[in-house]
Amino acid sequence: MKRILIAATVLVAGSALLSQAHAQKEAIGMFYELQMAPKVCKWTDAPSSAKLDATIAAQEKALGVSSSDKADLMKQAEADLRSDPSNCDKDGMLRPMYDEAVK
Repeated sequence: MKRILIAATVLVAGSALLSQAHAQKEAIGMFYELQMAPKVCKWTDAPSSAKLDATIAAQEKALGVSSSDKADLMKQAEADLRSDPSNCDKDGMLRPMYDEAVK
């Protein structure tokens, strides 16, 4: 009985950690949106994204984002950007977020 209880506890704890890691990987999707915004939105006056790129690379490494995860998340991020044309408005929320992220 003790073994079953311990195994169940380990299983629950393990699945909670996996769920948290998955959520963190999905949260990086917003950073991918910011990274792609100048290209997708055709912003010709956007500052360099070098700092943002470095931040994303560090997060990918820390979270262990695989190439396939990254491809899926970037595809979703691009679809999210294109889903609403107001995302690209210079007076919308995305542009100030991008400008702040690249400082």
